[in-house]
Amino acid sequence: MHRRHGLSLIEVIFVIATVAVLAAFLLPSLAHPQPKNSGRIGCASQLKSIGLASRLFSNDHEDQFPSAVSNELGGSLQYENSPQVFRHYEALSNELVTPKILICRADRTRNFAQNFQTSLSNSNISYFVGLHAQEDKPERFLSGDRDINGGVLSNDFMRVLQSNSVAGWAGIIHAEGGNVGLADGSVQQFTKVNLQRQLQVQDLPVVRLAIR
Repeated sequence: MHRRHGLSLIEVIFVIATVAVLAAFLLPSLAHPQPKNSGRIGCASQLKSIGLASRLFSNDHEDQFPSAVSNELGGSLQYENSPQVFRHYEALSNELVTPKILICRADRTRNFAQNFQTSLSNSNISYFVGLHAQEDKPERFLSGDRDINGGVLSNDFMRVLQSNSVAGWAGIIHAEGGNVGLADGSVQQFTKVNLQRQLQVQDLPVVRLAIR
């Protein structure tokens, strides 16, 4: 019997076709790698969802966000001075559907909660809550990256900023700048300079952010 050596023409064509298919899948990803700020873009998208959920809530609660609505009416007003920051997002459970949207994937020290009812806590949240956000005050802070710094941190959960505060970002979540959701539902990617400019246009003597 003769042993067969080498590949037949059909087998060679098959191998070439297989390599071509693999190349078609792999080359685009090599030519267009994910941008360095892709995590920040995804984070901004989640903050937009939080902004939309907050506005949907306000439509059913006389144009007020959860932090301004009594707990008995489905809000989180009684937690305004509580370190249980997650309660403000818990009030949005009907609008947000899943608590996973409260975690930025670039925030490596926080974990996803399985549901709003039994497992949500401060460790499942990447974002602060702007306690004075109002729909008719579009420049006010509604939510944003929890590593915002500056001003005074009171009782380890309340960051108080003034218009002249030297505010910035700790770099825990995003290396350059951070994201802030405003009361009109928009999300801004702020550098330290732009963040301080935004503080200067606030119509409040102080900005209070619940944050853990």
